[in-house]
Amino acid sequence: MMTVMVQDRPAAGHSAESALARLIDGMGNDRFGPALASYLHSLCGADHFAAFRLGRDELREVAACCVQPERTARDRVESYVKQGLWKHDPAMTEAQRCVEGGAATIIHVDFSDHGYDDLRPRVYPHVRDRILLCGHSVNGTFGLSVLRADSHAPFAHEAIEKLGQAAELLVAMLAKHADVCQSRPNVAQALTSLPEIENCIVATSPLPRREAEVCARILYGLSSVGIALDLTVSEETVKTYRKRAYQRLAIGSERELLTWYLARWSRWSAERFEAAASTALH
Repeated sequence: MMTVMVQDRPAAGHSAESALARLIDGMGNDRFGPALASYLHSLCGADHFAAFRLGRDELREVAACCVQPERTARDRVESYVKQGLWKHDPAMTEAQRCVEGGAATIIHVDFSDHGYDDLRPRVYPHVRDRILLCGHSVNGTFGLSVLRADSHAPFAHEAIEKLGQAAELLVAMLAKHADVCQSRPNVAQALTSLPEIENCIVATSPLPRREAEVCARILYGLSSVGIALDLTVSEETVKTYRKRAYQRLAIGSERELLTWYLARWSRWSAERFEAAASTALH
């Protein structure tokens, strides 16, 4: 028998490797933002970051966080995106031009540029230095704005080099995180999308098609008359299908049908999410 001794891990927060491990573990969930902030801090001394998916005429936030998450400047991030301030950002204009070449690019922002006369006080009032990393993956084009606070010195040359060396990895991880989040189940659809309700019942129950269609429309909020009109059958036929379905499911009311359905939708949507996440990560 062979015994392998595993060395103790470095203390949390004291190595880029441990921070990277937490980042990978956080992909696709709410831990990703704080984990990326921690990794960037370990890598290059960053205090804040904001990551985006870039389109020709739109910008979508992927994640944004401060090393101290409670100090994340959500209002400025949202203004930058929703008010279209990014369109007036010289670095973002340069990023969109650079990524057409395919390779990941590092842009060191010069806040003395007159293009920032209006933008800096609105978006970067307490920022000493900013690096914009941009790159393209099979899933789209991404930008990562990495910031140092006023209280610290600008990014050192060595820190910028480290960020450049990790550029392709960071772009790939942003792309995977964005895709996993996009495929996450939307709880609002559980009772507001008739196709969603119907597909779930068909996939998770022994009900014949017509009985499943009737139950789906009951959950959607249609009356017996409304269901009859929608399915082009008589109201009595709808009541017959409903009675048979309740017998098969061993329930006796709409409330019990709702409870039955939500339990199955939860498992069904979770399985779809896990399958999509597994596909995205591989």
